[in-house]
Amino acid sequence: MKNYGNGFATGAALIGAAALLLLAAALTGRGDMTSATLVLVGVGCFIGGVFILTQFQGESAPPWVGGLAAADPVIDLARFCADLGLQGDAHLFLRDREIVQIVPVGDLPPTQLPPDTYSFVSEEYGGGVQLLPPGRSLYDRLVRENNLVVPHDMARLCTAIREVGEDTLELAEKVEAVPEGDLIEIRLSGYRLFDGCSAIRAASPKCCTMIGCPTCSLFACMAVAGLGRPCKIEHVSTDEKERSVRLILRPLD
Repeated sequence: MKNYGNGFATGAALIGAAALLLLAAALTGRGDMTSATLVLVGVGCFIGGVFILTQFQGESAPPWVGGLAAADPVIDLARFCADLGLQGDAHLFLRDREIVQIVPVGDLPPTQLPPDTYSFVSEEYGGGVQLLPPGRSLYDRLVRENNLVVPHDMARLCTAIREVGEDTLELAEKVEAVPEGDLIEIRLSGYRLFDGCSAIRAASPKCCTMIGCPTCSLFACMAVAGLGRPCKIEHVSTDEKERSVRLILRPLD
């Protein structure tokens, strides 16, 4: 695994921020939208921090540690959205040069992107929850520290996804990304964080498309940034025997 310099400090800072936000939510205990917002942001920071720490080269931890560490926050966030009555999949959007994620009430995407970062999306904009994509902190760091520039055409975007997944982050033995009509199909063979996939899907496969793990979310962030279009996490499936993941992304108009 490659050494990313100050990756440990970045990951630790995110986890520290998550702890403070979740502690604030617990202490206030008001059970209102403000508390829910603190929980959403705190979980997002925790996921990003854990994922960055797993890529830091100090004393290398077993890959299953990173996979399982990210699993519970994804499951909890999906459960939180389901308890609110949401049934949609993750829709990622580019707003003011930042990528945001919206989980809509149903299958339809938001009618329009809300103008602010408030966690709860009103019915005026289609209803749902707005949150930080689990892979955005990782994407931001790749741009900032590794000078990642995502191509704007589909073929070169797929090449960039493969290079980031297989060469830069070494997430899997082999990463394939190909255009399939209007879709992007990504396959990770010999996925090193697969234990996290198993834990998440044991809770519910819906977690994979409603929230997305940091890896799938990272690739969705790249698609949004490169194509300049919203993107939906449409399908995720796994093969336990081969420890592989198949991800389908749908760019939207």
